[in-house]
Amino acid sequence: MSYQFSRAGKTKRGYEPAQVNEFLVFAKDQFSNPESQLLTAELIRATRFRLEKNGYSISAVDAAMEKLEDVFASRELERTIQIIGLQAFNDLLQLGQELLENRISKRSRRRFKRRSFPYRGYNRRQVDIFCSQVATHLNQSSELTVKQVRLVAFKTQRGGYAEYQVDAFIEKLVEVLQRESILEKTSH
Repeated sequence: MSYQFSRAGKTKRGYEPAQVNEFLVFAKDQFSNPESQLLTAELIRATRFRLEKNGYSISAVDAAMEKLEDVFASRELERTIQIIGLQAFNDLLQLGQELLENRISKRSRRRFKRRSFPYRGYNRRQVDIFCSQVATHLNQSSELTVKQVRLVAFKTQRGGYAEYQVDAFIEKLVEVLQRESILEKTSH
């Protein structure tokens, strides 16, 4: 089975089509068999493809992978509710929210480790503005979606925030937003 994505172009690099197709066939097989738990949303998020000239468009494949991750995450979270119950699920959600709140409650420009000179990290000001948006969401003053979080991009600067910490924060935020979304669906 072959999937069709736009191509990057003869002079540009894109994802290796055979590798992408193989992964998508595997994902389809895994999704068709709900008892199989070989593929998870976390593994989908961590999947990387080799690059080659005139490969599949990176943005097109990434968008498809994000949708695939959302579908698997939704199913996993629904299964978790069935196994542990709604109250325990709520407790896990609150724990995740508390972890995020602890991070964003730190002083501006001190929320994450800084990279030492001359190394570059994420722009502290931009990350702090994003953290303010997260704080507003957690106070239930505004809506924040997984898609908005995935589209966030930060410039780099010398002495900026350590990428690995900010990226881990964003992954935890995506997890919390997915849990909130499942709870909203189950309460209707």
